[in-house]
Amino acid sequence: MKALTFDFHFPRLAFARTLGSITANGYLSPLGPLRLSEVPDARILGDRWVVVETKSCGICGSDVKEVFMDGALDNPLTAVISFPHVMGHEHVGVVAEVGRAVTKVKVGDRVACSPWFSCAVRGLPECDACQRGHMSLCESFSGSEAKGDRFAPGMHAGTCRDISGGFAPWVPVHESACFPLPEPVPLTTAVLADPLAVALHAVLKSPPEPGETVLVYGCGGLGVLVVHMLARLFPRTRIVAADPRPHARALAEELGASATFAGRGAELIEAIAKATDAPVRRPKFALPWLHKGVDRVYDTVGSAQTLETAVRAIKPMGALVLVGVATPARFEWTPLYFKELQILGSSGYGMETLFGRRAHAFEHVFELLARGDLDPAGVVTHRFPLEGYKEAFLTARSKGTAPSIKVVFDFV
Repeated sequence: MKALTFDFHFPRLAFARTLGSITANGYLSPLGPLRLSEVPDARILGDRWVVVETKSCGICGSDVKEVFMDGALDNPLTAVISFPHVMGHEHVGVVAEVGRAVTKVKVGDRVACSPWFSCAVRGLPECDACQRGHMSLCESFSGSEAKGDRFAPGMHAGTCRDISGGFAPWVPVHESACFPLPEPVPLTTAVLADPLAVALHAVLKSPPEPGETVLVYGCGGLGVLVVHMLARLFPRTRIVAADPRPHARALAEELGASATFAGRGAELIEAIAKATDAPVRRPKFALPWLHKGVDRVYDTVGSAQTLETAVRAIKPMGALVLVGVATPARFEWTPLYFKELQILGSSGYGMETLFGRRAHAFEHVFELLARGDLDPAGVVTHRFPLEGYKEAFLTARSKGTAPSIKVVFDFV
């Protein structure tokens, strides 16, 4: 079968980076690490495994960063990735084949696939993180032959050379990772299950109190879903959002933001000051900062620039939830300790407690969708066949010129 693969091969990486410095298309050259390749057909990997026929798979921001090499070589997550791998981790489809011990799903079921390659998927006894329901913090992502793990390192689908990701027409999935869709939820909406679950987890890391004002920094696919999750689950919260793109700000307002800002840095801080009636402190040689401002920030960009701005815009003892992933760089962080702020990392999702009920994030998301409590209309802006992967990735990356929010691969 044909699948979209990425190979960490230095000559290919060097060629793509060199050509990519001239044109973005250079990263997508057939001589680069990303290729539509012939790979072995998906097969049952054990008694509790199934094969899912992929119907849709979203392109995550992390996929874009991988393809366009927007990262640092010393990133510690390289210890839980193996190459070459079939990319893609936001996949939904229909169960096509089941192992002999599978009881959770049957052939023909429509499912969303949780991507984490945690202990259950690897056939290992559950580690402490998995026992507590924190599958995205599993201790087994790096693989362990000594424990009987037969899979290479990989934290989730699309990062392991032994288990295909969702940018393929058929994918092997462990039974525990399959979540049947309620009848009212179409596959076209269910493809957002993963980013919706990420948004839910991020919001629950630091839920707002009634009457608070919060900032969502960045209105890409994840950002607008964080806005929507906040608006629907915490309706007494005032939500403001920031993004330079008019179409992204418009969607954020449709999904629940009461106000949006286009500026960055000093301009954004001044706008937040005005919106929250906060006095502005203006150093001679630095960005202005607020001693009031917003109560919380959900940063879906995660760059040095957004962090530097955010810590200046939060009230003392406020919280910043870091959801986005960007290449680390220096930022002036004096307000972090001076205002006694909290910075909370938010990675993926697992078992979440919502309204007193503890369940997998996908289950919460599907219940909310089925009841109409969530309606993420407009988030998926572009759909491509897998063969159109070059245009798909250029569209996902060119946020300034293409009015894209979420780009998805659809399979016939």
